[in-house]
Amino acid sequence: MTRSAAILVVTGALLATAGCAADDTAPPDELRDPCALLPADLLTRLAPGARPSASANLGDRSGTRECAVDLTSGTSMRGDLAVTVAVDADGMYDETWRRDRCSRIATDPTGEGPGDSSCVAVTPWDGGETRFDGYAWRGEHYEVRVAYQVVKPEKLPAGAEADLRGVLASAVDSLPE
Repeated sequence: MTRSAAILVVTGALLATAGCAADDTAPPDELRDPCALLPADLLTRLAPGARPSASANLGDRSGTRECAVDLTSGTSMRGDLAVTVAVDADGMYDETWRRDRCSRIATDPTGEGPGDSSCVAVTPWDGGETRFDGYAWRGEHYEVRVAYQVVKPEKLPAGAEADLRGVLASAVDSLPE
């Protein structure tokens, strides 16, 4: 093999390896079920009597898994709880995306965690609902969302904000490496 041919082979191998490393996301089917992040004691505090329901929308390069808890079924409460984990191999969760999501809950992204960037808002009773909304991202490929809406009672249960912040952090930790 000539020196030029050897250089081309080495260059091709390096480019192929670099191309594979550029997509550093796990396949969407490796996202863990977020219902596992809602243990019985937490559900007893936030949604007594309600049962979580898992769903998934998984493609080849992007997808989501969600755990939804309907507080109107089997509880004395009215509202809902949702935990979503998502991956996008194309990196759609960039700074513009994160700012948009945070502005929807009237806050700004912070680098203080969980994840590389996150935002959380607790909205007190507004005549219709009380809310906890949290987003967190790892890089531009992974997003986590925790949403808790309570219509009855008018206040979040004691300790709910800390519990939900813990779920948000656990959801980030559950993302594939």
